Amino acid sequence: MDCRSQNSWIPIAFLILASVSGAPVHAAEEALPDLRVVALPEGALVPDVLVDGAGVLHMVYGLGDDAWYVRSADHGQTFSAPVKVNTVGKVTLTMGERGPKLALGQGGMLTNARIRVWEPSIHVVWADKWSPGVQVYPRYSRSLDGGRTFEPPRALASLSGIDGLTVAADGAGTVVAFFHHVTPGQQLEVPQAHRLYLARSTDNGATFGPEERVKIQGMDDLACSMCMMRARITADANACLAYRVANDNIRDFFLLRSPKQENAFTPLRVNGDYWELKTCPMCGPELTLDPAGRMLCAFMSRHRVYWSALDDGRFVLHVATPANEEDEIYPAAFGDGKGHVLLVWQVGPMAVGRTATVKWALYRNDGTFTGRQGTLGVSTSGTKATTFLGTDGAFYIVTTAK
Repeated sequence: MDCRSQNSWIPIAFLILASVSGAPVHAAEEALPDLRVVALPEGALVPDVLVDGAGVLHMVYGLGDDAWYVRSADHGQTFSAPVKVNTVGKVTLTMGERGPKLALGQGGMLTNARIRVWEPSIHVVWADKWSPGVQVYPRYSRSLDGGRTFEPPRALASLSGIDGLTVAADGAGTVVAFFHHVTPGQQLEVPQAHRLYLARSTDNGATFGPEERVKIQGMDDLACSMCMMRARITADANACLAYRVANDNIRDFFLLRSPKQENAFTPLRVNGDYWELKTCPMCGPELTLDPAGRMLCAFMSRHRVYWSALDDGRFVLHVATPANEEDEIYPAAFGDGKGHVLLVWQVGPMAVGRTATVKWALYRNDGTFTGRQGTLGVSTSGTKATTFLGTDGAFYIVTTAK
């Protein structure tokens, strides 16, 4: 299957409006970034994307029972031929968030068509596809040749029955995977809650140490049992994990931070909704860093989505969508480092066999709405859209919506 024939690049012009839906009026000369859409192959699920230092877009997604990797040098206008990541086994892709997760790590110079080019290492994690009798382990593979081939998958832990798997990496050889796992008797204490674990590599994924329970200062390590988590390693050498907690049945979001080589995490509350719930809402956070290093967290609480930003050591915003509708789910937010934030989300049921509407809205860094918003179309509710910032300063949305 060649992604070149199935992906399109669709510019969407922003209308010049003074005020929409009560948005404050700003100067008419305000420069707003462009928005463009990258269409996924038919049937693709749960894309995860990163742009490397050379401006190359790296993407993994699920299709069938497998994880696939592609790359693009033109912001998704064309893609390389897909490469299968899980050379053995099957990948779980259910419920709109589960699927392969991507990180870019320590790179090197490779010869490509007799030209020496720098390539980051590519790290991918996923969970085995569940079926009766199958033990679900956290799986890992990496590519050291620019995504042309991937190593045989490895289990990152001795524990089976995991969920929420995510990964982060940096240019110094650190790779950290996080997941959660139910411990015996845990569900009697708090229903639909798991314990947090990590597995760490200091040699760019060649080897991993044994799994460890995540140690959090002054707080229990309960995570909501079926919500995705998101990890990043920041420029100050901290490993960060955004996740939905389950302590005392409160399903709010926290950011954990620790020096990347340690297991000593400090918790930071993202939102203070104190949503008390004895079931898992099955919608985790998205965590991104803009070019200026500002961290954004997008999340769903009480069936509506929001974004917040880490400023002066705390999350200070709780920015809703323009319409603040019921059944909002699967948000992603990205900043351009120049004063604007794009929020993308779906409206519709959290169900694999149904459909949802994909929407977007543009904000300023302070959370005020620019008046620019739109609907991209209808997608299966069993997947999610994602977004990235191109080297051309435009925002891009990756989706199957039509």
